[in-house]
Amino acid sequence: MNNVQFYLTIGIPTLAILIGILMNTLQYNSINARFNSSDARFSSQDARFNSLETRIGSLATRLDARFNNLEVKFDTLIGKVIDVDNRVTRIEAKLDIR
Repeated sequence: MNNVQFYLTIGIPTLAILIGILMNTLQYNSINARFNSSDARFSSQDARFNSLETRIGSLATRLDARFNNLEVKFDTLIGKVIDVDNRVTRIEAKLDIR
């Protein structure tokens, strides 16, 4: 075996291993970049959900205020109906109608 054959015997597998390591590194970097882009997309979705949650919270607050306002008005209306019923009952009692 001469020197050229020895260098080829050692050099070709070594070169193949180095190329394999390089390809693995490139593949790792590619996968890492994909994970980073997915992470950025999830972060933007999280921000959108937080914004939506804030908007829903303010909508719920406004609806609660409106329902409370309607409840007050409804209670006032019920009070007026009870007053009218009491008056009619008194008028019926005075006129002896039943």
